[in-house]
Amino acid sequence: MNTITISTITLIVFTMGLIPPSSLVFAQEVITVNETTPCFLNYTAGAQLWRNCGYDDDFLDAALSPWEWITGGYFSLIFVGIFVMFTYIKYHKIVYPIIIGVMFLPFSFFLFPDTFLSFAFLMTFIGIGILIWYIYIRQTKEY
Repeated sequence: MNTITISTITLIVFTMGLIPPSSLVFAQEVITVNETTPCFLNYTAGAQLWRNCGYDDDFLDAALSPWEWITGGYFSLIFVGIFVMFTYIKYHKIVYPIIIGVMFLPFSFFLFPDTFLSFAFLMTFIGIGILIWYIYIRQTKEY
Protein backbone atom coordinates (compact mmCIF):
# COMPACT_ATOMS: atom_id res chain seq x y z
CA MET A 1 0.00 0.00 0.00
CA ASN A 2 1.25 3.41 -0.73
CA THR A 3 1.33 6.31 1.70
CA ILE A 4 -1.75 8.05 0.31
CA THR A 5 -3.92 4.95 0.77
CA ILE A 6 -2.74 4.42 4.35
CA SER A 7 -3.34 8.05 5.29
CA THR A 8 -6.79 7.98 3.65
CA ILE A 9 -7.79 4.85 5.57
CA THR A 10 -6.53 6.40 8.82
CA LEU A 11 -8.52 9.58 8.15
CA ILE A 12 -11.70 7.60 7.42
CA VAL A 13 -11.31 5.49 10.57
CA PHE A 14 -10.80 8.51 12.83
CA THR A 15 -13.59 10.62 11.27
CA MET A 16 -16.14 7.81 11.48
CA GLY A 17 -15.29 7.33 15.13
CA LEU A 18 -14.37 3.68 14.81
CA ILE A 19 -11.20 4.20 16.80
CA PRO A 20 -11.18 7.26 19.08
CA PRO A 21 -7.98 9.30 19.23
CA SER A 22 -5.75 8.40 22.17
CA SER A 23 -5.86 11.86 23.80
CA LEU A 24 -7.45 15.24 23.36
CA VAL A 25 -5.38 18.16 22.19
CA PHE A 26 -5.97 21.70 23.41
CA ALA A 27 -4.69 24.68 21.42
CA GLN A 28 -4.26 27.06 24.35
CA GLU A 29 -0.55 26.36 24.75
CA VAL A 30 2.05 28.38 22.87
CA ILE A 31 5.16 26.47 21.86
CA THR A 32 8.25 28.52 21.09
CA VAL A 33 10.30 27.09 18.25
CA ASN A 34 13.86 28.21 17.69
CA GLU A 35 14.93 29.47 14.31
CA THR A 36 16.08 26.57 12.15
CA THR A 37 18.25 28.57 9.76
CA PRO A 38 21.81 28.91 11.06
CA CYS A 39 23.15 32.37 11.66
CA PHE A 40 25.81 32.12 8.95
CA LEU A 41 23.16 31.44 6.27
CA ASN A 42 21.48 34.81 6.78
CA TYR A 43 22.18 36.34 3.38
CA THR A 44 20.54 39.67 4.25
CA ALA A 45 22.91 40.43 7.16
CA GLY A 46 25.70 41.80 5.01
CA ALA A 47 28.78 43.02 6.88
CA GLN A 48 26.97 42.72 10.23
CA LEU A 49 27.03 38.91 9.97
CA TRP A 50 30.22 38.64 12.05
CA ARG A 51 28.81 40.81 14.80
CA ASN A 52 25.27 39.33 14.77
CA CYS A 53 26.53 35.74 14.99
CA GLY A 54 29.12 36.56 17.64
CA TYR A 55 32.01 35.62 15.39
CA ASP A 56 34.02 38.70 16.30
CA ASP A 57 34.51 37.22 19.78
CA ASP A 58 34.86 33.51 18.92
CA PHE A 59 36.83 32.74 15.77
CA LEU A 60 36.84 28.99 16.47
CA ASP A 61 33.03 28.97 16.39
CA ALA A 62 33.18 30.87 13.10
CA ALA A 63 35.44 28.20 11.61
CA LEU A 64 33.51 25.19 12.94
CA SER A 65 29.88 26.32 12.61
CA PRO A 66 29.51 25.43 8.90
CA TRP A 67 31.12 22.02 9.44
CA GLU A 68 28.92 21.32 12.46
CA TRP A 69 25.86 22.29 10.43
CA ILE A 70 26.86 20.12 7.45
CA THR A 71 27.55 17.03 9.57
CA GLY A 72 24.49 17.51 11.77
CA GLY A 73 26.52 18.31 14.88
CA TYR A 74 28.73 15.24 14.60
CA PHE A 75 31.87 16.99 13.31
CA SER A 76 33.79 16.20 16.51
CA LEU A 77 32.88 12.53 16.26
CA ILE A 78 33.95 12.31 12.63
CA PHE A 79 37.21 14.16 13.34
CA VAL A 80 38.14 11.93 16.29
CA GLY A 81 37.00 8.81 14.43
CA ILE A 82 39.39 9.63 11.59
CA PHE A 83 42.29 10.05 14.06
CA VAL A 84 41.48 6.75 15.76
CA MET A 85 41.25 5.02 12.38
CA PHE A 86 44.62 6.47 11.30
CA THR A 87 46.20 5.28 14.56
CA TYR A 88 44.87 1.79 14.03
CA ILE A 89 45.95 1.73 10.37
CA LYS A 90 49.47 2.91 11.20
CA TYR A 91 50.23 0.65 14.19
CA HIS A 92 47.84 -2.30 13.54
CA LYS A 93 47.19 -2.66 17.26
CA ILE A 94 43.72 -1.99 18.66
CA VAL A 95 45.15 -1.26 22.10
CA TYR A 96 46.67 2.09 21.03
CA PRO A 97 43.38 3.76 20.01
CA ILE A 98 41.75 2.40 23.19
CA ILE A 99 44.56 3.89 25.32
CA ILE A 100 44.24 7.23 23.50
CA GLY A 101 40.49 7.16 24.09
CA VAL A 102 40.90 6.37 27.79
CA MET A 103 43.40 9.20 28.19
CA PHE A 104 40.99 11.71 26.66
CA LEU A 105 37.87 10.33 28.37
CA PRO A 106 37.83 12.89 31.24
CA PHE A 107 38.39 15.70 28.76
CA SER A 108 35.62 14.52 26.45
CA PHE A 109 33.27 13.87 29.39
CA PHE A 110 33.75 17.49 30.50
CA LEU A 111 33.49 19.20 27.12
CA PHE A 112 31.48 17.03 24.75
CA PRO A 113 27.86 15.86 24.86
CA ASP A 114 26.60 12.40 25.72
CA THR A 115 26.63 11.33 22.09
CA PHE A 116 30.41 11.66 22.06
CA LEU A 117 30.73 9.33 25.05
CA SER A 118 28.31 6.78 23.63
CA PHE A 119 30.28 6.83 20.35
CA ALA A 120 33.52 6.35 22.32
CA PHE A 121 32.11 3.41 24.29
CA LEU A 122 30.74 1.84 21.11
CA MET A 123 34.09 2.13 19.36
CA THR A 124 35.86 0.72 22.45
CA PHE A 125 33.57 -2.31 22.57
CA ILE A 126 34.06 -2.91 18.85
CA GLY A 127 37.83 -2.65 19.33
CA ILE A 128 37.81 -5.04 22.28
CA GLY A 129 35.64 -7.42 20.24
CA ILE A 130 38.17 -7.35 17.40
CA LEU A 131 40.97 -7.95 19.91
CA ILE A 132 39.13 -10.95 21.41
CA TRP A 133 38.42 -12.32 17.92
CA TYR A 134 42.10 -11.91 17.03
CA ILE A 135 43.20 -13.74 20.18
CA TYR A 136 40.79 -16.66 19.76
CA ILE A 137 40.85 -17.11 15.99
CA ARG A 138 44.23 -15.92 14.76
CA GLN A 139 46.50 -16.79 17.68
CA THR A 140 45.15 -20.29 18.25
CA LYS A 141 45.65 -21.54 14.69
CA GLU A 142 48.55 -23.84 14.10
CA TYR A 143 50.22 -23.34 10.75
